Amino acid sequence: MLGSPVSKIRNLNSIQVFNVVSRLKSITHAARFLNISQSSVSYHIKKLEDELCVILFERGREGLTLTSHGKVLSQHVESGLRSIQNGLEQASGQTEAVRVAILPMFASRWLSPRLGSFWDAHPNTQLSFRSHNNTYATKERPTEFADLGIMWGLGDWTEFDVTHLWFEEMVVVCSPEYLREHPINKPSDLKELTLLHVDDETRWQEWFTNNHLDFLPSQMKMMPQEPHFQLSSTINGLGVALIPHSMIQSELESGALLNPFDRTFGTSFTYYLTVPKGVSLSQPAINFKNWLLAHCSV
Repeated sequence: MLGSPVSKIRNLNSIQVFNVVSRLKSITHAARFLNISQSSVSYHIKKLEDELCVILFERGREGLTLTSHGKVLSQHVESGLRSIQNGLEQASGQTEAVRVAILPMFASRWLSPRLGSFWDAHPNTQLSFRSHNNTYATKERPTEFADLGIMWGLGDWTEFDVTHLWFEEMVVVCSPEYLREHPINKPSDLKELTLLHVDDETRWQEWFTNNHLDFLPSQMKMMPQEPHFQLSSTINGLGVALIPHSMIQSELESGALLNPFDRTFGTSFTYYLTVPKGVSLSQPAINFKNWLLAHCSV
């Protein structure tokens, strides 16, 4: 395509059509969603490409995929539409909802006991929590899922602005009954036991490496995909778990779980606040972000 890039889009309808096509990856599905003809959808996409002097979609056997130019535009369009929605809510006097991608264990064990102080300070803010199993940063369109979120990991999500919340320590735990049947006195004793974990074995791999032991993936006989299921499985004596120390204080205090080594272990994993890059947070979202960071430093 020839020509110079334009500085202004002449038809905002084309932007709206582009947003739907980029989400549905299909001219046909977009036409049905928008209740217009397929030719109208194609016209708007072609018009937008001509105005920008770039190709926005690649056509393949499996449908449409965004080009690098299309991905850039899609991110800004999503952010812009979200900003417009926030403006409409403010102008109409509606309560703004902050969408927070949240990990279930973090929500129930850390966030819930502290939320009262947020609403004391911001009584008109509505929070909409979107549960995920540590998948927020890998979603194809995370801005459609939430405004900001909590993730567990190494903080290496390149498409997000990442803020470290605190330094975590891990604790090896099991039920009293499991410990009676499987005595644990030293790290090498775990090489013969069933290990429970969430998502994958990376936490255990790190633990074995830090303790100068070879890791055997065959020990991972059960990998609950939800942290509360992992916790209940450990309490019910199905194996040994490696869990963030900050999340299981009550079980350790009550004796439902035992720490056979009577110590915690360092880890490179921890919790992070994540915001998709290029997103302009609403003022209520900024308030929640600042409140969260302030409480994590306490």
